[in-house]
Amino acid sequence: MLFAISVSFACAQTSSVYDVPAGTLISVRMDNEINSKISSVSDTFTTTLAEPLIIHDVVVLPSGTIIEGKIERVKRAAIGGKNGNLIVSFEVLRLADGTKRAIEGVLAKELKANASPKTKTLTVLGAVAIGVIGGAASKAQNGALIGAGVGAGAGTIVALLQKGKDVSIQADQRFEIRLTKNIFLPPQDY
Repeated sequence: MLFAISVSFACAQTSSVYDVPAGTLISVRMDNEINSKISSVSDTFTTTLAEPLIIHDVVVLPSGTIIEGKIERVKRAAIGGKNGNLIVSFEVLRLADGTKRAIEGVLAKELKANASPKTKTLTVLGAVAIGVIGGAASKAQNGALIGAGVGAGAGTIVALLQKGKDVSIQADQRFEIRLTKNIFLPPQDY
């Protein structure tokens, strides 16, 4: 029993800087655009390290290292203001000497569409304003009120029929990958 404890303790002390733990964030730059409008499940893409990965003051991955990714799930933008969605994984690390290492990583931050709730609100308010003006111009009793109601209904329908926004990662866009599993890297001679 004492032997097992001392072996475990000795192994814990010999942790290497080349053992990159799960949860590590890696800053990368996208090589080619991917998006929810055109990309498909199983499409592959590459990213390049935007800055070196340094652990305990040692560069374990230099800038320019390639990480390969794959699209896992795609949901296209749809009518009703439903935004697109893109789920990606990062699976292969290409080292400078050409060797590859399997990795498991995900986006550190979820992709969000560049849509604003203000767009829908402005569509409805614009239609209400047009309805009020049209109703007031008719000079009918309560015309402005009726016009506002009609405008609000029309604006709501238009807002609901608008298509949502697709999500993308543009070429040269910087973002972070979060490792979900430890990786052990060989010492490199840079």
